[in-house]
Parts: sequence; C-alpha cells; structure tokens
Amino acid sequence: MFLIEAISSHLAYKLIVVVLVAIFLLTVASLFGNHLYLELTTHFRIQYALGAILCGALLLSFHSPRLLPIAVFCAVFNLAYLGPYLFSFKQPQLPASEVQFRLLHANVLMTNRNYQELLTAVYEANADLVVLQEFTDEWRENTRVLAREYPFVELAPRPGGSGMALLSRYPLTETRTLSLDTSGHVALITRVELEGASVTILGLHPPTPVGPARFANRNLQFKEAASILSSINGPRILVGDLNTTMWSPYFELLENDSGLRDARLGFGLKTSWPMPLPGFMRLPIDHCLVSKEVAVAGLRVGPRVGSDHRPLIVDLRLPSTKSSLD
Repeated sequence: MFLIEAISSHLAYKLIVVVLVAIFLLTVASLFGNHLYLELTTHFRIQYALGAILCGALLLSFHSPRLLPIAVFCAVFNLAYLGPYLFSFKQPQLPASEVQFRLLHANVLMTNRNYQELLTAVYEANADLVVLQEFTDEWRENTRVLAREYPFVELAPRPGGSGMALLSRYPLTETRTLSLDTSGHVALITRVELEGASVTILGLHPPTPVGPARFANRNLQFKEAASILSSINGPRILVGDLNTTMWSPYFELLENDSGLRDARLGFGLKTSWPMPLPGFMRLPIDHCLVSKEVAVAGLRVGPRVGSDHRPLIVDLRLPSTKSSLD
C-alpha cells in the first residue's frame, strides 16, 4: 500500500511539473502573438494565471519549492494582463445633461433554434439598441416580433454565420452595409439619433482566424474598421464578436488605430465563449469599444440564449448635444 501511494504521489508530482512547464512555454510563446498560430497562445491569460497559482500551491503541498519561482512568474506575468479589467477605471467626465443608452449584442449562432430564449433576453435587458450576429433568414423570420419594440431596423441576413442585424428604438441614419474583406462577413454602420445625442455604431463580425486566408481577412476587417472609425467625429462605438481576446496584439492595434478603448476596463473579464463552459474557462471574444466621449456605466454578460455565446449588455453615457446649444 505504501509503495502504491508513493508511486501515485510521484506521478502526481510529475504531472504538476509537466503542466507548469507547459504553462511557462505557452506564456513565453504568447510574446510572439503576431504570428498566425502563436496568436492563439495570447488568449488564455485567465487559464495560465489560474493554472500557475494551482501548480504553485500543489508544489508547496509537496514541500518542493524548487520550481515555485516559475509558477510565481507565470501567475504574476499573466495577472498583469488581467489587472486593468479587475480594478476600477476612471471614466470620462460628462456634462450634467448626459444621455443614457443601453446596448445588447448577441451572436445568436446560425444553427440555434431557441428563438424564444433570445427574445426573452432582449425584452428583459430592455436595451435601446440590439446587435445580432450570425443572423440568417430563419432568424429574421423568427424575430419579426421585435419590431413592436424596435421600429428602426437594418437587416443583413446571410448564410454561413456572416449576417447581422441592428434593431433600435431610436431612428437610424447614414446606415450602410459594408464589405471590409473578401470573406462575405458583412459589417453594419449607422448613426443612432437619440433624444439629445447621436452616436455612430459599427457592428463587426470578422471571420474566425483559422488558416492564413481567414486570419488575413479578420485582420483586414480590423484595419478597415479602425480607419473608418478614426475618420468620424463625435461618440463612436464598435461592437461585435471579434473572434479575438483583448490580449491579442491585433486587438491592441484595433484599439490604437481606431482611437477607441475597451468598454470592459474596470468591469471584469466578462467571458462569453464558448458555452456551456464555466466562466473561468471561457474567453472574452465579444466586445464593445468606445471613444473618449463615451462613459461606460456598466457591462455584463446576459443569460443563455441557446447559442455558444453569452450576450453582452453595456450601459453607456453620452454627452448631450443640447447642453452645448444652451
């Protein structure tokens, strides 16, 4: 019995070492995330940090601190990427006459048939603007009832997960359907005319960067979106399933080139994909980015809607144009 326990303990220790070495190698590889395949290693900061902490604790339980510095390094290095999202973030100061605005984004999953779950989530969120992605003809037919709450719409159903829809309680102007790459994944841009303010919204859903062509198309969409948004004055918002986390160097380029910031800052990681994994195992690939004129009052993931994504619900505050005219 003692021999069996000793062998089991030895194997457990070796497993801990193997996992820790893997986390270390993946953490180092994530420094070279500009590469097509190495970019994948940038997305798992949460899992690297938690895994390193667990390995460190287990090493201590084995009274074997020799590899503890590696565990500490991996934990601290990856936690540094998480920190800005976990601690408070100073929002822009707005005039007293601000305008409040709620946005709901959902990748509905083109093969999902749980239409009622999505409808319920939209009604319960009570959002002013709804952005739906992987929007197909079937989804258009089964969400027509939303027109009662959202009379202003722009629908671009497409097969293969490339369609999109905008539904708004407020008038939409200057609305266009854009093709920003060769993938067939459309983007929608519009100006929402709120009562006392207006804001430009760009809905973006680039292809999953699997393979060189799709990788190039996703990055091209980021580049084109940044160029469009940086040329527009006033409040701007980019929202969508961007098929990347905020730790990718390409996401950083999108932020820098567009002049927008991640709305998640200060509100937690809010992981959204893939369902039904628990939150600490999911990735934050559904995003909302905002310009400097926009303050974020809240950000949360919504309920399950039958998709492999959880919806993203964002409360925003905009400067009122009325105040500047008084």
